[in-house]
Amino acid sequence: MIAGKFIIPRLARVQGLAPQRYGDCPPLQAYEQSKRAIPSMGGLMVLGVSSLTAGISGGLAHPAGWIVLGSILGLAALGLWDDCSKLSASGASGLRAYPKLLIALAVGAGVGLSSLQLSSSAKAVVIPWLGHSIALGSVGWVVLAMMVVAGSAHAINLTDGMDGLASGCSAIALAALAFWLATGDPQQKSLLAWCASLAGACVGFLWFNSYPASVFLGDVGALGLGAAIGTIALTSQASLFLILIGGVFVAETASVILQVASFRWRNKRRIFRVAPLHHHFHLGGLSEPKIIVRFWIAGLLLAMAGLAGAQRLR
Repeated sequence: MIAGKFIIPRLARVQGLAPQRYGDCPPLQAYEQSKRAIPSMGGLMVLGVSSLTAGISGGLAHPAGWIVLGSILGLAALGLWDDCSKLSASGASGLRAYPKLLIALAVGAGVGLSSLQLSSSAKAVVIPWLGHSIALGSVGWVVLAMMVVAGSAHAINLTDGMDGLASGCSAIALAALAFWLATGDPQQKSLLAWCASLAGACVGFLWFNSYPASVFLGDVGALGLGAAIGTIALTSQASLFLILIGGVFVAETASVILQVASFRWRNKRRIFRVAPLHHHFHLGGLSEPKIIVRFWIAGLLLAMAGLAGAQRLR
């Protein structure tokens, strides 16, 4: 909250107009136009403050914490590159989707290879509700890491389309992961410091990002947060629980996948009015603040359900 007072005015001075995402959707053009002058790249505050706080609080006391930091730096750098490329010219669209996905998968592979050295979590995934875990081979573990890290990063990036939506849901998911990690193990304590620092930074960011927003996360913030959440879930054996704890992000991503598949393979027919899912409800007549708060409530209920399943395993 303190950092925002100094950083947001500087972001506003260098900010160009955001590119149009929904140029082919007239009902959303006016909405998009109203947001184009709001500065982005506010995720620099979230990631910077949380990394400093996590480091002070013991987040780097275990190798798992360094893996989280590495994943944040890798995908935040990608997001910053994308954000800065949009400033080069008015309406510039930034990096293409496929290079971004390939780089995210590469970061996920690095996370998977690095986490193989963590004896307490390497190559093991807890199965929700069943009370046991499955040990994966090295190749399977790296493939899982690529899917979890890249998927989490892109899911949060897709959710970051309304004021406070992604940052609020991220704070809820991180708080749920913190409860999952509330044990005395040194690795868990290191990851817990990251969860608490990132969740707190997201809440502080909501002071400026809540409706009506005065700053957005930008790709640097959304991709960095997604990398952190995916890496924490992976290294704490909670990868499959993340599907429920981060259920809002899963639903947003699924809506995009289903919409694209339907448009391509069902003779340009659509399932939703528009994707991601929050804009489907927006075009249905719900106001932006109501959609945001209802998604927060859904995220909280899903996180509680995921923790209930985790509690049964303990």
